[in-house]
Amino acid sequence: MSKIRVGITGAAGDIGTTLRAGLSDRYSLILYDLKEIEREPNGLPTRVVDLSDTDEIQGEFNGLDVVIHLAAERAPRTAWEPVLRHNISATYNVFNEAVRAGVRKIVFATTNHTQHGHTMGPVPESLNRNFYTEQRLLKLNDPPHPDSLYAVSKLFGENLGRYMVTTENIQFVGLRIGWLLPEDDAIAKKGTISEDYLRAMFLSKRDCVEAFTRAIEVDASYLLAYAISRNDRRVFDLEVTENTLGFHPQSNAESFFQVD
Repeated sequence: MSKIRVGITGAAGDIGTTLRAGLSDRYSLILYDLKEIEREPNGLPTRVVDLSDTDEIQGEFNGLDVVIHLAAERAPRTAWEPVLRHNISATYNVFNEAVRAGVRKIVFATTNHTQHGHTMGPVPESLNRNFYTEQRLLKLNDPPHPDSLYAVSKLFGENLGRYMVTTENIQFVGLRIGWLLPEDDAIAKKGTISEDYLRAMFLSKRDCVEAFTRAIEVDASYLLAYAISRNDRRVFDLEVTENTLGFHPQSNAESFFQVD
């Protein structure tokens, strides 16, 4: 049996790099990024493409079964113009080209920031500790509360996916991703304003690969799910994610931080 053909946009980023390593044995991958992907250890095919350019993207997804769309301006404090270009226009182009190419499924990297306004501290990458005593765990069907223009753009992607599923022959899985960081960067968050937020939103590389594997494999027309680890201090309820996506995270930020 031939492998499922999967395209990954934004493949040079932290999540893209994690998925390149974790999915390459199981799927046939093609990598896309705005810049050259250097030192690709698996010898995977790569493409340099500006996804916001409708001419450049045309034909890029021909023959693919699944497109994982990671590419975005991802800093919560990003200004409107780059968000418009790389998160709104590019996302529309990716989804539209996936439909035109006959792609079976879009897996969209959305974000915890779409609801983080409920739990945010002084800045987007911080946590209001009172949330744990004042609120229950947030659920996927709780109202959005974006904390930034970045988060607003991800809600656009979720809703565009809903529209595409309604009007076109395509499936959509949106993963509201926590925070995956290289180990040294995560350790550097200890003692900072972002430590509590990281402990709530931490996503290990192992759990990241598993979440995207389940997203590729699940049979669902439209699905939203959380992609966070099983953190003791999480603010999101994982029950629906486990039941619908079949994703059962194993890691825990408390073990990562070696907390007694």
